[in-house]
Amino acid sequence: MMLLFVLCGLMVTGGLIALAVGLRGTDPADGPADNPLATRAHTLWYGAPGTAAPRLVRLRRVQLPLALAGAPLGWLFTGIPLTALLVPVGVFGLPWLFDATRSDTHRIERLEALAEWTQRIADVLLLGVGLNQAIVTSRRTAPAALESEIAELAARLQSRWRPEDALRAFADSLADSTSDKVLAALVLRSGDSGPGLARALADLADSVREEVRQRRAIEADRAKHRTTIRWLVGIIVLVIVVGSFNSGYTAPYSTFVGQVVLAVLAAAFVAVIAWMRALASHPPLPRLLEPDRRSKAGRLAADAGPDAAEQSDVPAKEFR
Repeated sequence: MMLLFVLCGLMVTGGLIALAVGLRGTDPADGPADNPLATRAHTLWYGAPGTAAPRLVRLRRVQLPLALAGAPLGWLFTGIPLTALLVPVGVFGLPWLFDATRSDTHRIERLEALAEWTQRIADVLLLGVGLNQAIVTSRRTAPAALESEIAELAARLQSRWRPEDALRAFADSLADSTSDKVLAALVLRSGDSGPGLARALADLADSVREEVRQRRAIEADRAKHRTTIRWLVGIIVLVIVVGSFNSGYTAPYSTFVGQVVLAVLAAAFVAVIAWMRALASHPPLPRLLEPDRRSKAGRLAADAGPDAAEQSDVPAKEFR
């Protein structure tokens, strides 16, 4: 009877969570809220800062109900209460492990697209076109990896956002230190799109392409160690799944002592795998255009919207 109550409680809780997520909805183009807790939660849920990839958003929508349904079913099938915790860990952990290179590859593809887009902007500026018009025009030939972000940037400029604010929002959607270098040049020269800016953007495009080449070489070397980890985890998980069909194999873990032993072994296994994956991961560098909330200027820049920015632009023009 107690197991039935627990199962009903888990199902009701899962239903409420799924209902809340369904009513709220998720948009892959939306970034995290402008506060540290939301940024950390966004990075933890999607694996990387910036705009989440649509493929990852779809994966999370499948994993959440699968984990909520698999937890009580695993408990009922094995008779081990700890399975209700291990099944969600496996549902979220295995794709996180076997897809370890996906986030790094996604970043490299976006940087490569940024270099291509920067070079196009530089070529258009040499023809005497203004920066805002060049950005809006580039939406038609935007690289696929940054198509939605560039379209959003162009829409903000057409909505009479200040170029500085629109470019900073674009930088936040990319959330990469290398991208900040390119966008910092655009922010600094947003009011002056002469030939000097075109040459600077061309040089930055070459620099980004060189970094992309180096990152691809590093990822190719790290892929060897990641393959070894995948094979090791795959064999262990296969043995556990096959052994769960044998009641004599799982019977010792149904006791209290067995639960403690299983929890210790599972925690140690997860810690070792997470440590091995961390050794093969690429820690992101600190960003350049991220506002510093410790300063008054950083708080004002983060809290001010486009309307406030337009109001503050009038005295700035008069001052110049």
